[in-house]
Amino acid sequence: QGHGSSGTRDELTDLASGPAMAAKYQQAEAARMAQPELCCGDVTESDENEDEDEDEENDLQSAAQEATITSSSEEEEDNESDDFPGGPSSKNTDMPKRGIFSRSEKVAYYGFVAQYFAVGVIYGGIPATVYPVFLGYLNVPAYVYATVAVISSLPWSFKFFFGMINDTVPIMGLRRKPYMMIGWTMCAAVLVLLYFTPLPPPYWCIDEVTGEYIKKKTLPDGSHHAADPCNTEAALSGGKYTVLMMLAALGYVIADVAADGLTTEYAKAEPMEKRGSTQTTAYLTRTIGQAFSSLFVGLFMNSKIYNGSFDWGLSFEQVCLCFAVPAVIMVPVSALMVHEPQAVVGLDGKKGLKCGEYFSMCWDLLKSKAFFYAILYMFLSPVIGGISTTASSQVKINWAGVENFQNQMFSLVGNLLFIVGLWLVKTRYLNTSWRKLLMVTMIFLNVVDAFFSTLTIFDVVRNQYFYLGETVLVEIPSAANFVVSTFIIVEMADDGNEGLVYGLMTTAGNLGSPFARAIGNQIYRYFTPSLSSADNYIEDTRAFRWTVFHSFLLSYGFAFASLGMLYFLPRQKAEAQERKKTWPRHPIYGYATIVMLSIALIYSLTVNFMSMSPSTMCMEFAGGDGCDLAPVTPPMLGNSSNASNASARLLLL
Repeated sequence: QGHGSSGTRDELTDLASGPAMAAKYQQAEAARMAQPELCCGDVTESDENEDEDEDEENDLQSAAQEATITSSSEEEEDNESDDFPGGPSSKNTDMPKRGIFSRSEKVAYYGFVAQYFAVGVIYGGIPATVYPVFLGYLNVPAYVYATVAVISSLPWSFKFFFGMINDTVPIMGLRRKPYMMIGWTMCAAVLVLLYFTPLPPPYWCIDEVTGEYIKKKTLPDGSHHAADPCNTEAALSGGKYTVLMMLAALGYVIADVAADGLTTEYAKAEPMEKRGSTQTTAYLTRTIGQAFSSLFVGLFMNSKIYNGSFDWGLSFEQVCLCFAVPAVIMVPVSALMVHEPQAVVGLDGKKGLKCGEYFSMCWDLLKSKAFFYAILYMFLSPVIGGISTTASSQVKINWAGVENFQNQMFSLVGNLLFIVGLWLVKTRYLNTSWRKLLMVTMIFLNVVDAFFSTLTIFDVVRNQYFYLGETVLVEIPSAANFVVSTFIIVEMADDGNEGLVYGLMTTAGNLGSPFARAIGNQIYRYFTPSLSSADNYIEDTRAFRWTVFHSFLLSYGFAFASLGMLYFLPRQKAEAQERKKTWPRHPIYGYATIVMLSIALIYSLTVNFMSMSPSTMCMEFAGGDGCDLAPVTPPMLGNSSNASNASARLLLL
């Protein structure tokens, strides 16, 4: 549908399938137009056949709605009307040809993009608080900090489960909108709960004059050492807040999965040469939301206790309450503005798929070699490339001296450049080889990161603006890397299982991060002196700099090794469809997929949650240095014995 005038019945003739039906409709229209105008109460023979005429017109409208509309001509699209059956005012809920971009779908379009904007605000806002709260305020060990980000976004690893429920368990006949409302309600409730869960006193002592933390002390010989903390328990208390942040994420992920199901349905209606525009628009909008939240956190959470420079600011609890506002607003928006297309008709003739039909369809998909290859790429690429050093956070805060405001502002600029990257993919590189695009972006990302990190590690340039420059430079290729990896999802989906396919594919990708983090925690604990202790970065010896540098080199090695997984990725949409149609199917592919993802899920959950628990975070299996000398129970303030135990535990951590 283009930007033409309102639709007429003649256009329905063009949409009807078959010239005979078109001619029949035109004859009926001519006969109807030939009838004289009637006054109230006049009766003609046509009135006696009114029901038959209405039935005939309805049949033609149904045929028009079911017709396949394929056109690559912009002129033809502009001449067609947006206002034919399928719009919001129609009894039928099928989407027009241009889908959510049609003029008749204006309200639904705003409801659709509002979902992704709200997801972006909270998806970007909650992680934005991790740096100032967990590193600046609580001063958790580096490997715990790295795990916090993974745990707080863990619900993304269960997208396949939520997608399955979306597709098979409609609520009041709807598969998407009710779950959006449920998800946003849950998210808002947990964020309000975070508001009523205050943080403990900060780890470091506060200078009464400057209001800044006292992190180091200078000995008579001129050497620097870490200062004595005021609340050692703070470094052990991050688990409670991480779990609540995870539950808040669970809410918006439920809503996001429902929105992703709609995105896939809309995208599948696009012409092949334009397919990908819907996903790009959705993620572009989500990135705008992330940019907004970065600006908000940077301005209003930049007080000195959160590693900032302002004398004023909102507390972590107040920021959580602010993020609850868009979650609350999205409940009525989801109910009133989102347009959900007509459900697929099952074998029994009823709308929606039964569980048996659904699982049969999905198992058939899992048996596909094409789908198995796509899963291998989505999972193994982040697993191998994501085995990164635990030292990066401490390099950022202690050596580069990055404050929260600057961190968020550069993230904001980075998000804006990420939008530019999405736009470039949408307008210039939509049909570029996925393999080439991902290879170029991956190499560029790591070369740029290596340059900035190396100069910071060896104290050649230690400046927060220099260090954060890398954040800005990598966003455009990062956007290309991200959005290209989502295109294959649409090509793998069948009618009716969009939610599960989107969920399963993104779950494979999202599960790679916690799995890689669990492996990374176990690998990088062998580096000595410990990469996780802030004391080593404060003392800043030459030997320790080389230890950190070697850990970064190992990270880059894993990143380049992940390029080998491009073998499993099709080059473009046409090849993806060709694989899906011609490649063989065998149950072994389905079993391998289920076993691989199940093992990864259990392993990553075990290791990452152990890293967050005060009683197990010191264990070597969880990434700690061992618990031989550490107490099992967390220390309490106000007791000298407990204070000694806390010192011993922090030393081990």
